[in-house]
Amino acid sequence: MKTQFRFRKSLLALGGAALALTLAACGTSAPGGDASAAAETRTVKTAEGSVKIPAHPERIVSIHSFTTESLLDFGVTPIGVEDGGEEYVPQRYLGKWKPIEKIVKGGTVNFEKIAALKPDLIVGVDVPYLKDAYAKLAAIAPTVYAPFDENSSWSTYPEYTADFVNAPAKFTELKKRYDDRIAEVKKTYAAQLEKTKFDVIQGGFDDGNYWIYSDKTQVGTVLTALGARFASATANTPAGENQSVSYERTDLLTDADAIIYYENNDGTPANNIEKLFALPGYQELPAVKAGLSIGTQDFLSGSYSDSLGIIDSIETVLKKIQ
Repeated sequence: MKTQFRFRKSLLALGGAALALTLAACGTSAPGGDASAAAETRTVKTAEGSVKIPAHPERIVSIHSFTTESLLDFGVTPIGVEDGGEEYVPQRYLGKWKPIEKIVKGGTVNFEKIAALKPDLIVGVDVPYLKDAYAKLAAIAPTVYAPFDENSSWSTYPEYTADFVNAPAKFTELKKRYDDRIAEVKKTYAAQLEKTKFDVIQGGFDDGNYWIYSDKTQVGTVLTALGARFASATANTPAGENQSVSYERTDLLTDADAIIYYENNDGTPANNIEKLFALPGYQELPAVKAGLSIGTQDFLSGSYSDSLGIIDSIETVLKKIQ
């Protein structure tokens, strides 16, 4: 998503740097207080190069929602997380997410608060505002980022997060659930998928505009795995990107048999897209008149559970198609 973030750059106090050196020297305590286990380290590949981290991290700070959600999938509760807005946290994670200390908000990283939590590992994604914060974070504790580039997809983030926290079994289990579910829906609804063209949209942050997503973004990737077809608006959007168009351009969605959009975790439309829905041009679209305009709170998936949720939303559409 091409959302603009403002963030302030603050310097770590000397005490924070001293704390970082202490953490690096001490490592992390393993369950049961085993001193030899506490000294264990392993080296992992990250977007910022190879990094030596504790083999058994216990105090993990997650500075991006994608790593946070995969950590929770793996049964790991971080001691600090980002706050991108409660309404955007999928319901499956909300109960665990709420009580955790918030250490990033609106693209601003609170280095002092992170240092005070005394993490033994910081995990995140190599998005621009976090890339800029990397050196200061690495001075607090070993910091590892999943890649964020043209070769990345939503599945990149759980794969890297599992490696960072040494959770291969949990990762394999979730990947199998996803692969099995894809195969199940693809087989059950083969006829519906063959004759249905999808567009993928979101309410935009640009005044008076909504966003059309490509087939290489999160929802599009899941649809592709199912063997779905795309209508012209999504098919003509550059791979991995979104295009911002006027709310008045409902005609771009005319050839879609079904439309999938972003909704908040309470089921309401996200990011002002209700302005689009209120227009007569939208209400007259074939997909809308057929009841095939469907929201999903998992729109910006960064985990296997999110993408399983996307499959459920797509299945809701397919069940309605004769």
